[in-house]
Amino acid sequence: MTVTEMTNEELGTTLEERMIAEEYKIWKKNTPYLYDYVMTHGLEWPSLTIQFFPSVKKLADGQKVSAVGGVSKNAAEQHEFLIGTHTTGEQNYLMVGSVNLPKDDVVVEDNKEDDDDNEDGPSKKQKTENEIITPVSNYNQEKNELGGHTPSSDLVGKIEIKMKIPHAGEVNRARFMPQNHFVVATRGPSEEVFVWDLSKHESFSTSEPSPQLVLKGHTGEGYGLAWCGVPGEENMGRLATCSDDKTVMIWDVKSALAEGKNGMEVSPYATLKYHTDVVEDVDWHKMDANMVGSVGDDRIVCLWDVRKGSNDKPVHLVEKAHGGDVNCIEFHPTKEFMFATGGSDEVVKLWDMRNLKSPLQTLKGHTSDVYGVHWSPFNESIIASCSADRRIALWDLSRIGAEQAPEDAEDGPPELLFMHGGHTSKVSDFSWNANNEWCMASVSEDNVLQVWCPAEDVYCEDGDEDECDDGKEDLGMKPRTEILGDDELE
Repeated sequence: MTVTEMTNEELGTTLEERMIAEEYKIWKKNTPYLYDYVMTHGLEWPSLTIQFFPSVKKLADGQKVSAVGGVSKNAAEQHEFLIGTHTTGEQNYLMVGSVNLPKDDVVVEDNKEDDDDNEDGPSKKQKTENEIITPVSNYNQEKNELGGHTPSSDLVGKIEIKMKIPHAGEVNRARFMPQNHFVVATRGPSEEVFVWDLSKHESFSTSEPSPQLVLKGHTGEGYGLAWCGVPGEENMGRLATCSDDKTVMIWDVKSALAEGKNGMEVSPYATLKYHTDVVEDVDWHKMDANMVGSVGDDRIVCLWDVRKGSNDKPVHLVEKAHGGDVNCIEFHPTKEFMFATGGSDEVVKLWDMRNLKSPLQTLKGHTSDVYGVHWSPFNESIIASCSADRRIALWDLSRIGAEQAPEDAEDGPPELLFMHGGHTSKVSDFSWNANNEWCMASVSEDNVLQVWCPAEDVYCEDGDEDECDDGKEDLGMKPRTEILGDDELE
């Protein structure tokens, strides 16, 4: 087909694909300068969800990987993650995968042929191919090569699927219970919410989907779900979900799981009704076991007290929280008054529950809908967001208001710490790795899974090494005037 034969829509699509391919080529050429490592894995089907498990497996003695100065034992660690599949006409699965990450002193050699001429990006690779890119700091000028002194092993960088459990329909979202990582809740295209005990399933099952619990109450599908992670036996098994049916439901699955019956049906103990449109996301407060937050297409943020049971009156309310649908919410892990939201107006907003008349800060840098926000598990000043613009942004709140040179300001505000641009399609979900600082995993609609870590030079400015080691200053308990300044509060 020639250009003259194309419709305006076809021409626009072709030009966009070329632009994305060119951006990917530029990104790949710069990865050695921007990352400690980037691992790209092609999935058989796209995943809409990903979450790192908190456990780490040290690889057995005697397994060898390339290390600076020679062969090292136990130079890699295995980190597991939770993903799912999204396909039509084929069996869908809830899956557990693993990635072998290098320790601090390990060098992973890049033995792949350079495919910069491949304009289609990673989505056109073989479906099971792994690609590892290493930092420029590992460049040996004498030998004119990357890597250590010994041959690289397939051990570091290896990504594989270790468990596949048949799931009814695609997996919209999957999250494990904080108190028991074998217990996983999932949302799919149906009205039900499923709860699984991974310890009771075969690694590669071919049977019909058989969750331990089926939670019934919603009348529409949904994405949002969140476990209560507040310490205490009484909080174990409490789950919040939301749905297209405009409701938030609260469940207690602890006793039902103890009975050990597959397919047991559970009803919610509370239904929360205030939203007037689709409820997109829900989160449980990290310190207050009685507070749940929800956001939706009605542009509203609701904060609920679940002790009141079923009700239609949130304890706190923010109307017109964004200039479009509100797609995501997450409470700060250590600062009781702070939470973040992301919306279709392309921004992330930070809120202080002590004053909800206006946001604490608006983070601008994305160019399309924001679909996910997650606070860093190791630095209270860091938050990340993902978007339909194919980017994951890392923000450093301690840099808000910092002076910038004019050329730096062209790249974004001072708090925009890093922009991951390795995906060539919409980013569906991402996860911090709580056991490996700055390591993240992300999935996109083009079947790509990436595990990556920004280079230290990205987040440590000159002379800030101690600050990087000790964490940023405490923002959560500061008065708003100290964070933003008096002028911005008026």
